[in-house]
Amino acid sequence: MGYLKGILDFFEAQRKIFGICPCCGEIFRLSDIKISYRKSFAKDWYEKLRKQEEKLGQDQMVIEQTLKEIRKKEIDKVRKQYLPRMLSQVDPLFTPLGYYPQDVKAVFDPLDFVIFDGMNREGDVKRVVFMDENSNDEQIRQVQSSIETAVQKGRYDFQSVRLTKDGQIKV
Repeated sequence: MGYLKGILDFFEAQRKIFGICPCCGEIFRLSDIKISYRKSFAKDWYEKLRKQEEKLGQDQMVIEQTLKEIRKKEIDKVRKQYLPRMLSQVDPLFTPLGYYPQDVKAVFDPLDFVIFDGMNREGDVKRVVFMDENSNDEQIRQVQSSIETAVQKGRYDFQSVRLTKDGQIKV
């Protein structure tokens, strides 16, 4: 136990010894300096172990990144190859009309659906389609007719509204 106390006393004493840098004149603690020699020390087992741990950490990061990329590619592959076939078997409305089911978004009022044609299959929206089932309700048909007229006459606009972190609306 006396040996350990002696080592601790030695390091504590170094914190109380100060020096002045001959180059810049700055004051420093002896315990904060790194002594260097012109010749580098031979690498011991500890230095080799640290290098191996560092390399393993880098290798692990590369493996994790590669796995993430492989998973993403496989998910994209499934979405592009298998999902359209599965959806076309389940979807009796949109696929027969030539629309990709994932491009369809439900609105329900005053129209049932908005279709962003090309959004998921091609990654580029070619056109926006409003779709609705024929209704017997005169009021709904009148609103839908006014929407159709507004689109035909070019009375529409695209506007982005963003919500800030503090809840404010930014146009």
